[in-house]
Amino acid sequence: MAPFEFVIVFVSFIYALALTHLLIAAAAMLRHRRRLTLSVPHLLWMAAALLLLVINWLSLYDFHRFERIPLRFFLMGLVFSVVQYVLCALVSPDFEAGETMDLRLFFERERVTFLAAFLVLMLLAMASNFAIAREAGLGWWGGKNFVVGAMALAVVLALAVRRRWAQLAAPLLMSAGACGFMAAYYSELLR
Repeated sequence: MAPFEFVIVFVSFIYALALTHLLIAAAAMLRHRRRLTLSVPHLLWMAAALLLLVINWLSLYDFHRFERIPLRFFLMGLVFSVVQYVLCALVSPDFEAGETMDLRLFFERERVTFLAAFLVLMLLAMASNFAIAREAGLGWWGGKNFVVGAMALAVVLALAVRRRWAQLAAPLLMSAGACGFMAAYYSELLR
């Protein structure tokens, strides 16, 4: 087993658990749809978390050509995947554990917490992209910070401006950035 395969299996478990949180929450929303009070901003942030999960997992493919993966890169990836997991867990209501069926109330109560997790993930991504571009010879990773920085600004907008337009625009900008990121950097992988 090559180092990449060995590492990707471990990190993929964490990504799979994060995806599980999002999917369980979405299925519960469908199951309880008659009693559920929807929050469009919350649903948009859940979609943004899903898109980030996908592109961050896809980005790990860039390491497949490495014969060895330095411990510091493995640790960066591990920390990054754990933060991604925490984000997905925070944005996903757990109805079975007694969470409110009113997603507007959930959004108001938990918004700052999961938006802070989004921001931590963006800042960690920028630091990782810079370090990997500099140390691993993956120069295009540094260029990724333009997109990641714009996505971080969308999160700051949602944290700073409580008005509805900002709470709708920010996750839409984040999702557009994630889709643009995927198209710009990983379209070949997905063909």
